[in-house]
Amino acid sequence: MNINGLFAHTLTDLIRGIRQNKKNEQGYIAKEIADIRLELRRNDPDLKAQAIAKLTYLQMMGYDMSWASFHVVEVMSSPKFLYKGIGYLGAVQSFNQETDVLMLTTNLIKKDLASANASEIGIAINGLSHILTPDLARDLCADLVAMLNHSRPIVRKKVLLVLYKVFLKYPEGLRLSFSRMKDRLEDPDPSVVSAAVNVICELARRNPKNYLSLAPQLFKLLTTSSNNWMLIKIIKLFAALTPFEPRLTKKLLPPITTLIQTTPAMSLLYECIHTVIAGGMLATTGSGSNAESANMLAATCVTKLRTFLEDPDQNLKYIGLLALTKILPTHPHLVAEHKDIILKCIDDPDISIRMRTLDLIVGMANKKNLTEIVKRLISHLLPINENEVVTSAALNNGAATAALMDPAYRADIIRRIISICSQNSYANITNFEWYLAVLSDLTNIAGVNVGDVLMQQFMDVGVRVKSARAYTVQLMMRLLADKKLTEPPRPEDSNSMVLLAAAWLTGEYCSLLENPEAALELLAQKSTAKLDPAIQATYLQTMLKIFAYWMNSLQYSWNEEARQSLIEMLDLLRDGIKDMFSRSPDLEVQERASNISVILDIIAEHVPRTPLKIGNSISFAPTMPKPPTVLGSLYPLFFNQELNPVASKAQKKVPVPEGLDLESWIHEPVPEQEPESSDDDDFLNERQSRWGEEAVTGKSKKKGKKGRDQEDTKESAEAKAKRKAERRERQKHDPYYIGGGGADSPKSQKKSQDDLDVDSIPIVQLSMDGFAKPIVMRKKDKSGSKKKSKRRERSRSPPVIPVEFAVEEMPEDATLSASEDESSKKAQGRAGFNGSNGRGILDQDNSALHDVDLSVPVGEDEHLPRAKPYMKPEEVRQYEDELAQRRRVEALQAKKESKKSKKSKKEPTGKSEDKEKKKSSKKSKSKEEPLIVLETPVAAKSPTPERPRSVEPTAPVVAAVVPEEPKAKKSSKSSSKTKKISSKKTPKAPVIVPFPERSNIELALDDNIALTYDIALAQVSLDAPTSPGSEPESEPTVSIQVKVHNRNLTEPISSIRATLADSFDVRLGGAQAGEDSVRISSSSIEPQSSASLAMDLLILGRVRYELRVMGTLFYEVNGHEESIEFQFAVPPSSFMLAIPRLTGADFSKVLTEQLESFSATGSATVQLSSGTTGQDEVFWDAVEKITKEVTHTHVVEVVDGAASFFGQSWQGYQVAGLIKVNKSADADGSGSKAIEVEMKCTDQTFVDGLVKEILDVEVY
Repeated sequence: MNINGLFAHTLTDLIRGIRQNKKNEQGYIAKEIADIRLELRRNDPDLKAQAIAKLTYLQMMGYDMSWASFHVVEVMSSPKFLYKGIGYLGAVQSFNQETDVLMLTTNLIKKDLASANASEIGIAINGLSHILTPDLARDLCADLVAMLNHSRPIVRKKVLLVLYKVFLKYPEGLRLSFSRMKDRLEDPDPSVVSAAVNVICELARRNPKNYLSLAPQLFKLLTTSSNNWMLIKIIKLFAALTPFEPRLTKKLLPPITTLIQTTPAMSLLYECIHTVIAGGMLATTGSGSNAESANMLAATCVTKLRTFLEDPDQNLKYIGLLALTKILPTHPHLVAEHKDIILKCIDDPDISIRMRTLDLIVGMANKKNLTEIVKRLISHLLPINENEVVTSAALNNGAATAALMDPAYRADIIRRIISICSQNSYANITNFEWYLAVLSDLTNIAGVNVGDVLMQQFMDVGVRVKSARAYTVQLMMRLLADKKLTEPPRPEDSNSMVLLAAAWLTGEYCSLLENPEAALELLAQKSTAKLDPAIQATYLQTMLKIFAYWMNSLQYSWNEEARQSLIEMLDLLRDGIKDMFSRSPDLEVQERASNISVILDIIAEHVPRTPLKIGNSISFAPTMPKPPTVLGSLYPLFFNQELNPVASKAQKKVPVPEGLDLESWIHEPVPEQEPESSDDDDFLNERQSRWGEEAVTGKSKKKGKKGRDQEDTKESAEAKAKRKAERRERQKHDPYYIGGGGADSPKSQKKSQDDLDVDSIPIVQLSMDGFAKPIVMRKKDKSGSKKKSKRRERSRSPPVIPVEFAVEEMPEDATLSASEDESSKKAQGRAGFNGSNGRGILDQDNSALHDVDLSVPVGEDEHLPRAKPYMKPEEVRQYEDELAQRRRVEALQAKKESKKSKKSKKEPTGKSEDKEKKKSSKKSKSKEEPLIVLETPVAAKSPTPERPRSVEPTAPVVAAVVPEEPKAKKSSKSSSKTKKISSKKTPKAPVIVPFPERSNIELALDDNIALTYDIALAQVSLDAPTSPGSEPESEPTVSIQVKVHNRNLTEPISSIRATLADSFDVRLGGAQAGEDSVRISSSSIEPQSSASLAMDLLILGRVRYELRVMGTLFYEVNGHEESIEFQFAVPPSSFMLAIPRLTGADFSKVLTEQLESFSATGSATVQLSSGTTGQDEVFWDAVEKITKEVTHTHVVEVVDGAASFFGQSWQGYQVAGLIKVNKSADADGSGSKAIEVEMKCTDQTFVDGLVKEILDVEVY
């Protein structure tokens, strides 16, 4: 450090100064920042590092240090470890994705990663994980992957962790480096293995299906490792993999069961239980030993979860309840056995635990425990009596008491009580009078407003349960007389809405009333005027109904006492309605009150006001006069027919009358009129689209086709004049239109308006995309005050009587065949996973990782990109000289070509065509031997015959292929193309001969051996194929012939054996079943010789495009054992059978009769090679390649530019397709052509694999 650095402020001085200058902190920091700027301008590295340390501290306080980014990079490049750490810390704190100087850090970080000091490597990796950009990730990925073989375990572990961040920024690097990362699962250091498992587990969260190939290695770690945290990660990963591979469940069951029974770690125990639930291991759909083992495992899990609930740790208690909630749907009886400990959790002070317990209780309720559960829940709602002893624990638990008195929590408990009682149409209730009493008690809960829910329950039970109506009416009378409901001190916190149900039920079933007069007096009391208008309207209707019933009963006991009672009741009702309801501000209440007042007045006029005179009959007995006829006039209006509940599916079962089309219009809809809010809007609506087209026409007048399109859109002159006259007529009578032609307007202004051509005004289209949508603020519900209420003594319920439900009404001639399970299907759809597409502001977009397919092998030409090093000045000059020389050569060639083109224009057209024909004939002669094509004679009607519209399969063109020479490898591709010998004849559609086996496919290569293989269906599978539409009775077998060629010139190779990787999809079959490896028949292979290794593979998994087999071939050369890894694909087309050809009629019949079976579809668009042959020849070459070589099908019928094909697989899948020329291709015959392939199949996965096989071929 120089003399200037001795007097500079250090970080300690800066912190001390900030503390001492509290009154003027801003000014002090501003002075320090100015000093830091001066320090950074000096060339002293110690001073710069000290300045960056102070800036980093100030950045944590909120001050910007982005202006010092370049100086941070300088400190990062310091050779001193202390200063390098300060630089990386400053970069972590201040750099972001848009920092410009990040491009300068690539070589710097590469240098630090190559350091011999592990601490420097650790600092570089840690800093890189925070400042990674897509460019840095791409340039450094190769270096990081190479460091996976570092000698220090700490470095390997850190590299694995930072690779996760690299893959998020550079997803392409995942596939290129996955094999190297997978090898770290077998690292000798357990910390490295744990880091690899962590990274793979995080990657699998985004696309678990990609990591199914790791199941064998992960299973080995699961059974051998003792690291609990790593086991948790592995079990989480298996929980994500089991939905994609159900066979994993059976494999994982023994080790996970052992862990559940033996592990003392609560975290590992929970993850094991969660994996058991998520993997469907508790499902008991089967029978026998599988069901018994599933029940035993479920009982073990529930028993272990009880220890979670008994633990004082709140977190363990919560996750225990969460796990029990997930087990409840499959094993409710096991969860119900632990009802005692679950109900104790309701008293927990933690609100989250109480809410989770309520969720569990709702699903646990049944007929046996419903009463106990409801009683326990109601005890939380009622206040503590004064006589009860309050413990010290309850006094200290003030937060829990406050939470219990929370109105939202209490309202939630009431809704849950109603939910568990009313679920499945009250299936758990055996005594409805008990349930009605519970509802009545819930109405008196203070501080909670759930009147709407209680009202619906009272009305539903009263209407549906016929046997409980008498008790319901009695209970409703008590509610009508309850002062807490009719005169509540705080109406917003009361459940007064239950009075609506009480009034309605009392009026509807008034025949069950013991004293109708008392009910009328309750309805007419003065406190009714303070109730809700909806309740008042119901009161009025109920008054009239009860009065009608009571008045009708008077005519059977008409006497003076009855007359007096009727007059008194009429006066009471008339005065009450007039005083309380006639002047109501609510229109519904006012209208009903007026109508009822008129009815009561009419009745009062017909009721005698004088005392009744008693007469004498012949037998000298007193007789009463006849009652007035008005007494029975109202009764038939309300009680002629009983009101029954309507079935839930009644509307769906209404039969549609014959001849009624519900889809057709009864009257044609009126066309929408244009808005007339303003003349400008009308003008815009009329001319907007036409003006846009005219603007385009003005720019493209030179193009004749576009000009003709624009002329078709122009309106006629009559339509213009008519629209103009209508607009003027509207403006004439519009007082808000400026210059509308009134008497006060000048003549010049009127004249100018008449002459104005509004249609000529251009229209500017305005976009509202830039404006933000308005934010709608929602008001929060106000919670009422908490109020205590004394526990009310409730009389015992009457004895249980048989429940009698009312008959649900259905429409006449209801269609009994209507679907009854539509609601259940909708419920299942709603119960599915409801994923949210929204993403938070802190979430990163890692969708590119989903598209990475790890099953595709890495090609030889694929490798990780490496950052280009900076060139020296002399290298830059050399590169510029070479570039200038290359441009001069290209310019000379361009001049020569231009001269040739001028000469060719001067020559006649005929000569140039002759030259081209000669060149093409020479090229065709120089090619390899053509295929021998036999053609049938065709009678040509013209010099240029056209292709017939359809060709019958009985008279096709047969293509016989000349066998290839075994040594001619280059001619194998070109010899498959068919050429015409005679160019004058019209090309015919070839009949594809039986498809060949896939042979001589390159497999692997190293310095000693070369591997190729042949693949075909085994004879055992060909003897017993599966018929269409049926399930395969066994798995298909594929025969593989691996050809091993010794590339050495002098040394033989021996001890050749091949092993296959563990897979759930493929295993050795036939005579090799149960063996670990396959050995070659010969003991050794001499130099430059070959031998074959045969194996039969039993395909266990579903046939798909990604089905691949991996293995390793071991051999000895020079006394040393060598190995080479290989991987070959089993494409879906390998399972296609050579079935007899179908005729066009049979093909149409199959598609027509089995149309529903061909539900799977697929399509592909491929490019045709642009050769010297004609368009038809190229097209039919492509047809031959698609049907014969790729999909292994046969052509059925051909038409002009199209061909249909058909095939069948061993599994019974049928494939039908159509190949046709893409109409969008060029018509002049130049350039590449495209054809479209459309297929239908009976299996979607199979046809998807065939489509991918077609697309994998680059050019046809």
